[in-house]
Amino acid sequence: MSVASEIELAEWDGVLIPERVRNRGSVTLSLNAALRDYKPLRPGVYLRISHDRFGNEKGVTRQLEDANWKRTDLGWGPFAKIYKENDTGAYKKRKVTRPDGSVEWVVIRPEFRQMLKDLLDGVIDGIIFYDQDRLVRQPRDLEDLIDVIEFKKRPVLGVSSNINLMNDSERHMARVLCIMALKSSEDTARRLARRHLADAMDGEPTGRTPYGWNDDGSVDDAAAKVVRRIFSEFMTGGTFSGIVRDLNEKGIPSPRGASWSQPTIKTILTNPRYGGLVSYRGQHRTEVVAQFDGWGKVLVGEDGLPLRTKRKGLISFKKWSDAQLEYEKRKLIQAEKGLMTNPLGTNARKYVYTGFLRCGLCQARMSAKFVSRRGHTIYYCPGSQHGGCGKVSRRAEPVEKLLNSYVTAWCEKQAQNRDTSPQTNEVASDRVREIQGQLDTVQQRKTDLVKDWSSGGEATQVMTQTDYYASLAGMNATLERLSKELNGIDTAPSRPPRDYLGLWKNGGLDQKRSVVADIWKRVLVMPSGKGRAPFNPEHIIPIPVEEA
Repeated sequence: MSVASEIELAEWDGVLIPERVRNRGSVTLSLNAALRDYKPLRPGVYLRISHDRFGNEKGVTRQLEDANWKRTDLGWGPFAKIYKENDTGAYKKRKVTRPDGSVEWVVIRPEFRQMLKDLLDGVIDGIIFYDQDRLVRQPRDLEDLIDVIEFKKRPVLGVSSNINLMNDSERHMARVLCIMALKSSEDTARRLARRHLADAMDGEPTGRTPYGWNDDGSVDDAAAKVVRRIFSEFMTGGTFSGIVRDLNEKGIPSPRGASWSQPTIKTILTNPRYGGLVSYRGQHRTEVVAQFDGWGKVLVGEDGLPLRTKRKGLISFKKWSDAQLEYEKRKLIQAEKGLMTNPLGTNARKYVYTGFLRCGLCQARMSAKFVSRRGHTIYYCPGSQHGGCGKVSRRAEPVEKLLNSYVTAWCEKQAQNRDTSPQTNEVASDRVREIQGQLDTVQQRKTDLVKDWSSGGEATQVMTQTDYYASLAGMNATLERLSKELNGIDTAPSRPPRDYLGLWKNGGLDQKRSVVADIWKRVLVMPSGKGRAPFNPEHIIPIPVEEA
């Protein structure tokens, strides 16, 4: 033994070296061989299939059987976690806004991301996947996985391809295969997009079957009735929240079987298919279409006119287009008032007469609330902090009963007048003809504007979206003014009046409130005196609209 060796051994005298350190080298020139020898005790397995139409999970079950065979053959321990994403794609990216406001387009696969986190945290110490195209189809996802593997130095193996992502040469091969799989997905997406455009141009439905139809193209009568009801309520003053509340209170299931929501109502109201028009938002669109933009979803032909579907709509085209104009009109009104950006569904009212009842002393709007200790609802004047005097309150039941009788009698009278009033189409004055001509002119201008805007005509190429909607609002206001003037002339052709009685008896909360708004401007509630005086109808004083 040399002198140097004797000195080195002497320096370690009395020092205890752990056995696990003495029997294991800290470095190796054959890292892949070392990892092949490593036997994970808590491996995980990743299973995925893109489409499972019937939800029976047969595809992922077969993958799990093959992965178990591979695990046993390698001598690994039992699977600690199974990461299963059935009926989940690995190609299509979605826009995601991070908490810091940054925007990314990523593939949404929660189980895949959880697997990376578990491997990084040591919950699992290896991964078996069925095949690379089941594991990743986007290079970004593959690189994220490789980063974790290189840091943790734990094996990740495939069943069908035997790819070991710890091996640098096999990692490069995996990158090439990923690009090829991505190319295959993009080719398929391009062919499908072209086919969908061709089907749409021919008037064939594309995409998911909308609520109101069955998958075979037949009409679902019950659902179609709900769709027509939604359009009818909206066009008679109903708000999104009011329609949602009405449908949920009546126990009508939504398209997905759960409770109704405002986005569902907006989607139905802006879907062109209900009006018999072709809806297309595919890859061949040259501009981004807003989610709640009915006309923006319509596919326009070479002649600049909307294309009609071979399948008849559930409502008339005119009723659908009127609903789009009403939608835009409400947005403009709310924007002019400086209210919230998406206020069309706001309606916190729960009672028919809230907002109409006014305190007889201070004229403040009366509120309603349920008093649990009394077991009934009351209308009351709010205190001074809310602009009232707080001196007038009434039990809601007798007030509503009295006002309901007034409204019913008024509606029945309107129904009688509607049945007995003569319907004439004769124009007996020059003024009527003049107004009618102006109406036709403005209506034609509006039609041309909508047509040019939807088809990208020259007349609207320099217009911004704000200019377009402002022009529509101005035309709608002119049409409304001329229509009122025309209706005020005795010799004018009479239009079918509103079915007030039907709205009052069968309508929802918003429809009933619209009826009340046509009758009264406000209803004064006078104080009843001290003590519990009996209800006196004379203390409830409605102020008709014409008097106000």
